[in-house]
Amino acid sequence: MLVRIILARILWALPLLFGVSILSFVLLRALPGSYFASLRLNPQISEETIKEMERKYHLNEPVYKQYLWWVWNLLHGDLGYSFYYHAPVGKVIASRVKATLVLSLVSLVLVWVVVLPAGVYAVRYRPLDPVISVTAFVFMCLPTFFLAFVLLFLAMLTGALPLGGMYSLLHEDLPTLWRWVDLARHLIIPALVISLPAIGGLFRIVRGSLKAVMSAKFILNARAKGFPEDYILWHHALPNALHPLIVIFGYQLADVLSGAALTEIICNWPGMGTMFLSAVQSQDVYLVMAGLMLSAVMLIFGNLVSDILLYWLDPRVREGVVA
Repeated sequence: MLVRIILARILWALPLLFGVSILSFVLLRALPGSYFASLRLNPQISEETIKEMERKYHLNEPVYKQYLWWVWNLLHGDLGYSFYYHAPVGKVIASRVKATLVLSLVSLVLVWVVVLPAGVYAVRYRPLDPVISVTAFVFMCLPTFFLAFVLLFLAMLTGALPLGGMYSLLHEDLPTLWRWVDLARHLIIPALVISLPAIGGLFRIVRGSLKAVMSAKFILNARAKGFPEDYILWHHALPNALHPLIVIFGYQLADVLSGAALTEIICNWPGMGTMFLSAVQSQDVYLVMAGLMLSAVMLIFGNLVSDILLYWLDPRVREGVVA
């Protein structure tokens, strides 16, 4: 059954990726101007040089031929050439993907480590519920850019944390343990900027899902058997409240490569956000296409992980009761 679900998702993914690639490529090429249009404004670059580059990368041909050439190279493992960074697209992405993955995955873990206990304690201890709920609502309402500016301003006043980047200048000269400490210090501000608003929104879902489950008959049955309330919450209520949460987790996992873009730009984190912003602004078509396709692949991957987790954790899905 699980193998059939995975195969079905993969088969659906192929035409979906094909459609995304066509639509993205056509829309990108339909935009006015191009990277070479800006080069023509540079008197040091001759028209012959520009035409030779356009011919080399097939950008002087009709759009459908450009697309077919891009797909042919993609099938052979070539993502194209980045005109802005003057390097193959694969190398440009590889140089930035580590920073984005570190930031996004740390933020994702932080969100769930905080949200699940907070939701349980808000339901378990009624006096704490208003306090936690108001705090979560405040976090949820904070705009990302405003929160980033506030944290950076506090860091500037206190000098307690770095104001940007992923490493210190002397990072390579530090002992191994202090390299990890240096990375952790640089991670604190951007990770909080991503995590705090997400914690606020997700907490309300966890709390609402738990409260709905706590009124179910099997919870009343567990209480009648004399199980402690904490045991009921963690071992009966929470597993049965995970269905909508796993779906959200799948979407968050799909967002690990693109969800931190604004934070990376504001906090000067050397990830893929600033890279793709530069690519879009300069109309670096092959780098932008790579970013769009990566986002589509991650969305499919996140949904697949969500389906697998639901199948594993929820017997109703295994029996075909809940889709």
